[in-house]
This record gives sequence, structure tokens and C-alpha cells, in this order.
Amino acid sequence: MSKEDMYNNKSCIYYSNIRWDIIDLIPEGDHKVLEVGCGAGNTLMKIKEVNKAKEIYGVEINKESIQENIRNINKVAIGNVEQIDPQFPEELFDFIIFGDVLEHLINPEEVLKKYLKYLKKNGIIIASIPNIKNYAVLFNLIIRDKFEYKDAGILDRTHLRFFTKREIINMFDRSNMHIIKIKLKLNFPIKFRGKYVHFDSENVIPGSSFFTSQYIVCAKKKF
Repeated sequence: MSKEDMYNNKSCIYYSNIRWDIIDLIPEGDHKVLEVGCGAGNTLMKIKEVNKAKEIYGVEINKESIQENIRNINKVAIGNVEQIDPQFPEELFDFIIFGDVLEHLINPEEVLKKYLKYLKKNGIIIASIPNIKNYAVLFNLIIRDKFEYKDAGILDRTHLRFFTKREIINMFDRSNMHIIKIKLKLNFPIKFRGKYVHFDSENVIPGSSFFTSQYIVCAKKKF
């Protein structure tokens, strides 16, 4: 089965989510925004709807997922991001989004380096990346001797790469970028949720890396 076929077999819900956690990181303005792995395009269209972008662009491997909304997007490059030339002008974008994309790639560093040329001098890359150090993964691995792939989540069966916070930082550093912000997407076991309800993802809490399901990073080019 080809990589394209694997993504064609995913449910429509997989492609339709609106990523408010990413949208919140973009200020209002007449920005040009690219989303790599834009799915159905719902996040891009919402970014424009809430006045955070004037022009929106996408790259998507699954042609069917984007068809309904493709006319509402300035340009969509269809194909495997590691193989296609999207033919965007250099230094076009204020923001480039990789929402749950880098972990699916054979060589995510090369893709980051490739897309840097499309980013404006002071532009920002926003990426969300699952955390393999999450307590649920470790508990199943260490206690239950399980490392089972699933249709979605940290152990999505289409994931090729796994990251901790340190490896995320190292990857961006090797890709000629420096991280300016890291947000945590926290996921506590039920018995701890009341205890930590007053914490948000901006705060550091004891053992936070174990309760983080995903890191959301903002990064800029090194000069």
C-alpha cells in the first residue's frame, strides 16, 4: 500500500478538525498563511474568517479531502510534501503551519529546511508534534509490554518519527531555526485532573513532560 493510499483510507474526521490551538497563536492581520497537511482546509478557512489572514494556501497529500473547499483557498499543491515542488514564490508567507505533519515524514528536517525559503524573513513556523514521553505510552510500554499502533493519536499507524521535547528542539536547531515559544497540550489521568485544573499549558508543572500529549512550537529562521 502506498503512502497516498494509507491517507486515503483515513476517516473524514481526521481531515476536518479546526485547530483552534494553532489559530490562537496567529495575531489578526492581512497575513499570508500556508498550511502543510491542510486536510479539508477547515483550519485555513477559519484563520481567514477570524481576520488573521488575507490569503491562505495549502499542501495536501489526499486530493479528495480538500476538494469541497479548494475554491476557497488561493492555491493548494496536491501530493506528498517530501516529493513535490509546490512552486510557491520565495519569502511569501508570514506563517507556515505543520499541524501533526512532521511525525509522518521520512526526513522532517529536510522538509523544514525546504520550506524555510517560502517563509518571510521574520515569518514564523508553527508546528504541533506528539510527545512519545506521554504517561499513557510509557505505562503501556513499561507495565503492560504494549506498543500498539492505532488509527489516531500518539501511536498513529502512519507515524514514522517519534519525538520528545528535547528532540523537537534539536530538530529545529538542525533545521536552521530557533524556537521562540513552546506550548504544552496537557492530558492528565482522571484522578489528577482536579488537582491540576488551575494549571494551563503556559505553566511548568512537576513532571509536565509525562502529561503532555503534544507540543506546539513557534520557530523563526536563524540569522
